[in-house]
Amino acid sequence: MGWAPEVRNLVIAGVVAALTTAGAAAVLMQPEDTTRKITGTNDAAPGLAWSVDPAQVYGADDAQFRHPAGGTEYDAGGGGFIAAGDTLVSVIAVPDGQMYLREPRMYGFDAETGAVRWQAPAADLGGCAPSAVDDHIVCYTSALAEEPALVGYDVDSGAVTRTPVDWMVFALEVVGDRIYVGEGDVESDDVRVHSGTLADPDARWTRSFAMGTAWENAFGSDMLDVEHGQGVFTMGVDVAGFELETGRETWTLELSGCSSSAATFDALVLISHSDCSGNGISGVDVVDRTGRTLVADMPGPHSLLRDEPADSSIPVLIGDTAYDRSDGSVLWTSPDLVYHAQDDPGARGAAIAVLGDIALVFEPFDRVLSGLDLRTGQRLWQTDSEQPAAVRSGEGGIALLTDYDGLRAIDLSSGDGLWDTPFDAIVDEPHALLDNGELVVLGEGRYAFVSGRMMIGLRPLP
Repeated sequence: MGWAPEVRNLVIAGVVAALTTAGAAAVLMQPEDTTRKITGTNDAAPGLAWSVDPAQVYGADDAQFRHPAGGTEYDAGGGGFIAAGDTLVSVIAVPDGQMYLREPRMYGFDAETGAVRWQAPAADLGGCAPSAVDDHIVCYTSALAEEPALVGYDVDSGAVTRTPVDWMVFALEVVGDRIYVGEGDVESDDVRVHSGTLADPDARWTRSFAMGTAWENAFGSDMLDVEHGQGVFTMGVDVAGFELETGRETWTLELSGCSSSAATFDALVLISHSDCSGNGISGVDVVDRTGRTLVADMPGPHSLLRDEPADSSIPVLIGDTAYDRSDGSVLWTSPDLVYHAQDDPGARGAAIAVLGDIALVFEPFDRVLSGLDLRTGQRLWQTDSEQPAAVRSGEGGIALLTDYDGLRAIDLSSGDGLWDTPFDAIVDEPHALLDNGELVVLGEGRYAFVSGRMMIGLRPLP
């Protein structure tokens, strides 16, 4: 039976009124955006959304942030975090001044508000992978642990998962949904790499390598690399490449003197030659995924803080020359890529970052920062820069840099300064924010930055 028109109209009016009231209530209940403008910054600069003092969170005056990747067995120094979705994961502990951390704990912070989501014990960790896998931060126990294990921290809850292993782990990396573990007796040339998951770390494959070194040299983030299209395993003077899918060894080489290796974009490896004389790097080789040398012993290495080419057509830089990544042929040269120290006639590489198809180049004597088109070698812009800067990101055509004074953003295509945020305008405490920290881009103009004594969140002003 249908309602009379007048009754139906009353019902509809009541429903509309209820929905309108509910909508108004929802608007009123939205939390106020407390982001504050940072004194002295322009309108384009993000405001301070939140800040976290590790001493207050931990409950000890000397507590500091530490990067989980450095582990907690020793004090690796410097603040840092792992960005895992909308959670920032960091260690807080009290440095004892003698290379150790007292009672370290792992914390998960809400990236939007800075609120503590969880905390969990983090003692005696040898290290952690630098990024999350399957919503877990994956770590390994120290070499002296009585019950060696891989330790996982759920990024949402902090719940701890332990996978016992009978390995002496010295390296742990992740890519995609897979973990890669380096373990073994390094002084007996008896080492292996495993690929699997946190729950089953050798589920996919295990590969033995006849490589070794002294124990004191067997720890560090440069031993195992899986982020550049192939696996690169370095131990002492031995370097080996392997397939990520199968673990099959694809090439080997032996370093001489004090030479070193570094994996880079598109499965290339840079070999920097040094004879231990203290005169620095004499030349650089470029080796491809088959072990073939594309470029041999060229002078002028570049120290790239960020190496993020747009694609494989972007050349690799050595000295004043840009080389094709596929065959080592010369694409172009530019004098802007090098500088000469007054007491050293040799050329030194001036590039500090490769961001998409632009290289940032800093000339330390003239104090000039330049942008070079990596497809042509043409200088796009040049600007004065009183002090060297650490390049933190190049996302969205914006370069984010930190220096002694604070954070700044420049337009990569023009070099124009977009905004500048001094550290001392953010927090009154001297040295609470330092340029040796870590910055992550959270999207939509939002950033998080951490150093030893402070973590901050930045976002556009309302």
